[in-house]
Amino acid sequence: MTLFTQRLNMYQIEESDWPLFLALHRDPQVLKYCFDMPMESLIRNRFEVRLPKWNTKSRHPLCLLIINNKTKQPVGVTGFAYDGETAELGYLLLPEYFNKGYATESLRAVIDWAWKECGIRQFKAVVTRGNIGSEKVLSKCGLTHTDTLFKVHTIGEKLYDDLIYTLKV
Repeated sequence: MTLFTQRLNMYQIEESDWPLFLALHRDPQVLKYCFDMPMESLIRNRFEVRLPKWNTKSRHPLCLLIINNKTKQPVGVTGFAYDGETAELGYLLLPEYFNKGYATESLRAVIDWAWKECGIRQFKAVVTRGNIGSEKVLSKCGLTHTDTLFKVHTIGEKLYDDLIYTLKV
């Protein structure tokens, strides 16, 4: 399975993508609005859960490596966890690709593919209040802010609100 956009191609992560996955989970700029830096064993577990080949009956997360078509360099990862009803979207990009439209471009492709090829009709994303960039990405992809969970998420010993974004197609 490979997804293509004007600037990107995306394919399911493989064992050889571990260094990038680890780097994304170790970079303070990437993690700023996501979570505290996890231990490497937890990151490895998150990675391994995403390695089995994904299909529409899968209940493990789909994780796609995002590659820049022109440079052939990795940009980050994107994908979703699907419970049979709702796909919870997520992505992490390397800081040098922030604010360049890659998150929006890759997420639109994932949503479109999941809808057309997998029949997924309901999407959700959780973003930490203050992560304006991700709020904009989700809005550009058609998701709307539908709920707020107040002071439920801790990053660096500070409590944050979680903003819930949804899309039904």
